[in-house]
Amino acid sequence: MVKGEQFDVPVPEQLNLGEFFLDVNLEAGRGDKTALYYEGGTYSFLELWRLTNKFGNLLRSLGVEPENRVLLILEDSPEWVAAWLATLKVGGVGTHAYTYLPPHDYQYLINLVRPKLVIADQATLARVREAGRGLKYPKALLVAGDGDFDLREGEFSLAELLPSAGDTLEVEPTHRDDISYWSFSGGTTGKPKGVPHRNGDAVVSFASFDSFLGYTLDDIVFRVPKLFFHYARDNGLLFALRSGAASVLAAEKTSAALVFDIFRKYLPTVMLNVPTMMRAMLETPEEERADLSSLKRNYSSGEVLSPQLLGQWLESFGGEVIDRLGSAESGVGYLCNRPGAVVPGSSGTVCPLNEVKLVDEAGQEVPEGQPGLLMTRSEATALYYVREHEKTKTTFPGGGWINTGDLFTRDENGYFWHVGRANDMVKVSGVWVSPLEIEHGLQDYPGVKECAAMAVKDLDGLMSIKAFVVLNEDVAISSEMPAALQKFCKQTLAPHKFPQAVEFMAELPKTGQGKIDRRVLRGGAG
Repeated sequence: MVKGEQFDVPVPEQLNLGEFFLDVNLEAGRGDKTALYYEGGTYSFLELWRLTNKFGNLLRSLGVEPENRVLLILEDSPEWVAAWLATLKVGGVGTHAYTYLPPHDYQYLINLVRPKLVIADQATLARVREAGRGLKYPKALLVAGDGDFDLREGEFSLAELLPSAGDTLEVEPTHRDDISYWSFSGGTTGKPKGVPHRNGDAVVSFASFDSFLGYTLDDIVFRVPKLFFHYARDNGLLFALRSGAASVLAAEKTSAALVFDIFRKYLPTVMLNVPTMMRAMLETPEEERADLSSLKRNYSSGEVLSPQLLGQWLESFGGEVIDRLGSAESGVGYLCNRPGAVVPGSSGTVCPLNEVKLVDEAGQEVPEGQPGLLMTRSEATALYYVREHEKTKTTFPGGGWINTGDLFTRDENGYFWHVGRANDMVKVSGVWVSPLEIEHGLQDYPGVKECAAMAVKDLDGLMSIKAFVVLNEDVAISSEMPAALQKFCKQTLAPHKFPQAVEFMAELPKTGQGKIDRRVLRGGAG
């Protein structure tokens, strides 16, 4: 077992996260400082505090009581931020969803969350209405925006109600062990699972981040993933607010063009990125790029950052990229490269306030250099999956540990290296092979733009590895190309490490988090 730096984190018994993340700025005299940049304007911490309090009073008037869940399905905006913080301040439980899901996915989430209130906007209202048809929940629908929405029974206009709400709010005296927010897990391989967290979890998570990656008052933070992704919500927004840093919000779906535009307008000093967007930025013609010299710290998460992609990024943009690994279940990053000590291709070392161990199938710790299932625990660990008892027993086996489902090795310097998903391993010629290793091998082949490899069943019902490959635009697909890719893997990896099948695609499907959507790929594989 390996422990990150351990230190005491005071977590008061009475704890309200709305106060913890926002009100602290007024207490520190930062009321006039910019908290948010949005559509060319700004919100000071005092203005955000008032907006949040108005929201809180409005939520109460719509029947939201302590422990009631509120589901946010709206684009990134000051209203999103205020709605989230207000939900916490009145003792509610904050939950959220992607803004471009089809109605049946919203129906699933509404049935899972059972929210007292849903907050939607012009971009999501029609699909949310369709999803909620005939459902017991939500009890009310609050619609953000200035449009004419032709409101129906049980629907309320934020623009009409908010101005008359008071801007002082009696904060609910919540307990550190109260459930205050959900994260969501599993959207790339199945339906998202609800992961409830306590108030105290967020304090521990912030303390871990702040101890070695903390923001300064001068930082301007931009997140590539949207706020419905817990990596963006916590590391990119709430932790920035707590530290007095400013955050940039953008409603539209993130693209490379938008990222460069944000840099031209706001000069961010910190960016939370994902490998998919890094690749899109690299593919942008140089004349369309913006100057990134304002960037002091660049994070990557969501998927393992390959050495190939990192090398291309450094060659084009320079600067350090810090790869982090966490999960909805852990509530905190548990592996991370350190500023000034990044080892390309690795997931770094154990984060502060975390413990990690690598175990074999019998639960025994493996020797250094041997692959093992990564287990992690901290005081920020979630408790269970909502209405997923059997899966809970597998992922939360007891003692505060989380079974991440990921295989890693640990080297002599304490750095961890991702091998693959435990349930994706395939035995080839009597030897276990990781599809991820083949995926990384294919990325070195000239002309391969992007790829994914996974275990699939062949026509005989046996497991094999299939690769989904996107080629550069100037590379033509030929009948010889699959064999060439297979030969390349055999020569560069090992004779038994190659994809038994190759499918060429124009692009790989992605989730709202920017991850490769392996659920979609698996549905079409065979």
